[in-house]
Parts: sequence; structure tokens; C-alpha cells
Amino acid sequence: MNIRIEAAQGGEIHLSPVLPASLQQLRIPDSICYGAVGPFGHVLVQQLEGEDISILYHTLYFNQGEQVMYMSEEAAIRLQIVLRNSYYYDSRYFGAGALHERGLSLNFVPAVHSKLKLHPGEVYSHLSVYYGIKHLLPLQNSFPGLMSFLAKVSVGQPGLFSSGYTIADAGILSVVDNILDCNYQGHLRKLYLGHLSVELLLLALIRISASHPSASGIITEEDAKQIYRAKELVLLDLGGNMSLGSLADQTGLSVYKLNHGFKAIYGIGVTEFLHECRMKKAHQALSETDRSVEAIARESGYSHSESFSLAFKKYFNYTPAFVQRSRRSQGLANE
Repeated sequence: MNIRIEAAQGGEIHLSPVLPASLQQLRIPDSICYGAVGPFGHVLVQQLEGEDISILYHTLYFNQGEQVMYMSEEAAIRLQIVLRNSYYYDSRYFGAGALHERGLSLNFVPAVHSKLKLHPGEVYSHLSVYYGIKHLLPLQNSFPGLMSFLAKVSVGQPGLFSSGYTIADAGILSVVDNILDCNYQGHLRKLYLGHLSVELLLLALIRISASHPSASGIITEEDAKQIYRAKELVLLDLGGNMSLGSLADQTGLSVYKLNHGFKAIYGIGVTEFLHECRMKKAHQALSETDRSVEAIARESGYSHSESFSLAFKKYFNYTPAFVQRSRRSQGLANE
């Protein structure tokens, strides 16, 4: 996709394939990068290529509040997943709305023309995966709403696969992680990214089709800001025993608003979110270090490794020992 980005205050942001040193640390290996750094902040767009599929990973940071316009004259069937912060947008075709962290949307636009409202000093990131009609046609008999969506695509009419708000689940986020962490090169890389992108599409269609119209995602900007603050506090104390009351006091929200906000953005309450983060951090430690299960259990807030192992198996459907054995086997294979 040939994307133009224009700031209301600073004009067009000219992206360069030569990245400034400050953006090199954000670069995904083997991605095609376009970036810009200036007094305004920075913008980085990274392109990953699958078989007949393009993936764009966007990172934005502005020092001052800004209205940013995304524009392209190319038609696009795209799956969009917000990975960080809330995107308050105004689209030429779909009007005003919001996608929070983990929010996802499958849509078609005859041309890209969306305005984003960005707050100062905050990092924003999202993933856009661009598909062809051939990727969706084989799936239309399995998803009733897809037929009418593709009918709009065929005549160049903008459309949403679903007008309801949908939150990406753990399976979708895991595939996104695998896409962004892909270490393969050459043709194998394109095959692998293409496979993951099709899997992501299928999981998204299942998730969107299963979602029921509700108030999910409806939350004020100020409350959303406090929910993200609460999220950061949770991440800083994964091994501790922070109470809902303490977290509510630190964010200025009631316990009800705190839980409602987490469910509106993440689809789960604070306790479930904390458990999810602990399990993911533990999995990373088990797969990347030689530390004992007992030590990782304590860091995850468990006083007994047996309780931790049971919780880990319930979450991932395999044990901590399995992860350790897999890591050791991979290490021997690479020697």
C-alpha cells in the first residue's frame, strides 16, 4: 500500500526508507521500513510481505496533540488490529468511531481516507493486513455475512464485515506476535507470513461472527486513559498482590468503572487480565531462560509451584515442563 500521512499542524510527513538512528531499535528484522523523525515526534511504518498479502505495522508518537490523516488512492480489503492505545478516528466512509487496544475490524474501502486524533506523549501502534478477494471467496459459505461483504467489494462500495465492536482474543494476538517475531528469511519467510495472515483472517472471521451486539468498546476518552494507566500499574506488579481497591484509588476510578473499563477494552476483567499477563510472562521466561519453575512461579505471584503448574496447564493446555523440554530440544538442534 502506498500510504500518505499528513498532520493537521505540520503538513505532510515525508517517510524515508533510510531510518534515523532513534528508530533503528524499533525495526523488525527483514521488514521494509519507512520512517520520519522531527520536532513533532516520530512515525514508523514497517511492511512485511506474505504470499500475495501485505502487512503494515504502524508506530506513531507525537509530542503535541495532533490530527493525523491517513490517505491512499488504492482500494483495500484490510483487517485492522489496534495493538497499543485507543484510536479515535473519523473515516470518510464509516464516520466517527473508536478502536481501543485489541479492537479489530475487517473492512473494505475504495480509497484510504481516515483522520486520527492522537494525544501528546503517547505511543500508538496498529497492524493492517491487506488481502485479495481470492483469500475471502473460499470462506464465504462458512460465514453468512461474508457474501454480502464481498458483494460490496465487487462493486467498489465501502463496507464493514460487521458493524459491532469486536475484541481480539488470545489466539488472534498470538498469531500477531508470531507475525511480528518471524525470523525466517527469503521465500520461506513469505510463505510463513502468508500462512499466518490467512490463519489470522480465519480467526478474525470466527471471532467477529461470534460477537454479539453490545456496549463493548463504549467508554469515555478519560476513562480509557485511566484504564491504560491501570494496565501499566498491573504490568509493573505482576508478582505482587495489588488489590482492586488499591488500583481503583490510584486511577481515580471506582472498582465498578475499573472492571467495566477493562472489559470494554480487553474483553476481560482486571483479575483475568492480570492472570493472562502472568501466564504470558511466565511462558516467555520458561522458553528463553534456564530458571527453575519454582522461581518463575514466585515471580508470577504463586507461593507453590504445583499451583502455578496447574494454572499454566489450564491456560496453555500444556505444562511448564513441556516448554522447558521444547527449549532444550531446540537448543540441541541448533548446536
